[in-house]
Amino acid sequence: MSTVHIKKVKSPLELRMSYLGLPVALLVLAFILTMPTPIGLTYSAKMAMGIFAFALILWISGSIPTYLTSMIVLVLLPLSGAWTEKQVLGVFGYEVIWLMVAAFIITSGMEKSGLAKRLSLYLITKFGKTTNSILVVLMVVNFLIALVVPSTTARAAILLPIVILVAEAFGVTNDNANQNFGKLLGLQSLHGNAFSTSAIVTATSSQILAIGFIKDLTGTDISWGRWFIAGAPIAIASLVASYFVGRVLFKTKNKEADLSKMDALKEDYKALGKMSSIEKKALAIFVLTIFLWSTDELHISMFGFQLSLYMVAILSAALFFMPNIGILSWKEAKIPWDLMVFSCGAYAGGIALNETGMASWALDSIFANLGLENMSFMALYAIVIFIASFSHLVFTSKTVRTIILIPTIISIGQVVGVDPVALALPASFAIADTITLPPHCKPSLIFYSTGHYNVLDQLTYGTVTLLAKWGILVVASFTWFKFLGIA
Repeated sequence: MSTVHIKKVKSPLELRMSYLGLPVALLVLAFILTMPTPIGLTYSAKMAMGIFAFALILWISGSIPTYLTSMIVLVLLPLSGAWTEKQVLGVFGYEVIWLMVAAFIITSGMEKSGLAKRLSLYLITKFGKTTNSILVVLMVVNFLIALVVPSTTARAAILLPIVILVAEAFGVTNDNANQNFGKLLGLQSLHGNAFSTSAIVTATSSQILAIGFIKDLTGTDISWGRWFIAGAPIAIASLVASYFVGRVLFKTKNKEADLSKMDALKEDYKALGKMSSIEKKALAIFVLTIFLWSTDELHISMFGFQLSLYMVAILSAALFFMPNIGILSWKEAKIPWDLMVFSCGAYAGGIALNETGMASWALDSIFANLGLENMSFMALYAIVIFIASFSHLVFTSKTVRTIILIPTIISIGQVVGVDPVALALPASFAIADTITLPPHCKPSLIFYSTGHYNVLDQLTYGTVTLLAKWGILVVASFTWFKFLGIA
């Protein structure tokens, strides 16, 4: 499998933010900690607010590494009296953190096996004969390997060389009649990556973080199966919308591939040979994992005991390490500990805001004069989903968006008296929708590197498609979600 290294280059604005972030964060922290405690707010809540504001400025500005900011947060929370040391350190034992660790181990195993690449090459060489069919096949491939590889960046890296070879097979250059097809190849691969991710809760760590917030702040446990049943139809409808929006924006004629150049892909597939023992083991673990996740509500009747989403993930991760069964050694497990520490600090800060009463107090203060309590559910829902869909234009990090949006949306629901899950779960389906500009996520940078489309192409196509998905989510609120009992 080809390895793609993408390093983001900071813009002049981002450089200025990185220089100013730390002094601004310190000033904000000092101001909040020394000001009188507002009426209706406890001292610990004020401390939690100051520390979270301090961390948020640093996370957004990038003045210091995100994991370092989180480590500082973990120290400041107990020192300031915002949260106890036991509560802070207890975050490392939360189910959501273990789920993230397990998901990264599963990703490492599936990457090593090469199963996703085999599946991708098979479907493309078997069914990708024309421009229309290849676009559909690439979306199907994106959806299927989202099940196999729970990492947006890893999936983009797997598909990039295949997309480049497909472009060559169809004679795409940046100055001929086929350039629109080249744009669709890159952009629909990006859209497929994002929308497929939204169908599967374990497909990105930010969604795992979102269901952790929903469970801890509302008491509602969102299982793998419940997320998939609710989110998969939205993802598929969004993929269909992306396909037709692309056909309108970038008109192409349906033509067949140059068979001689498609041979390169066929040779790549043949070079894989017969399925190896590593692939077979990975496939067996993958099938068992998906089976246990999708049947979580039937475990009591089938086995006499319950395996939660978290326990299934840990079991799956353990199987990848198991002698004679698994395929990984500990050194081969690519666990990004910097992201884990970042997530722990972010999670502690967000939970502290809620448990000290800071979040609900702030929302009461902000929305007291906005009349949200008199707004219809549909209007409130439409506004929340729109903000969730386009918030990546302001906060490029999926994790930062999650820790800001999901607890806030839950608090809004609680303040105005509507089921917070009916707002927070649909909003979570928009976490991965970073498709409008190249810097917004690594998969976006990866596909932009093909050179087949420009920034305006991506912005136009991404904006129109996200508006279509927003409409799909709004319609789902009084149809599919209502049927499922979510809204």
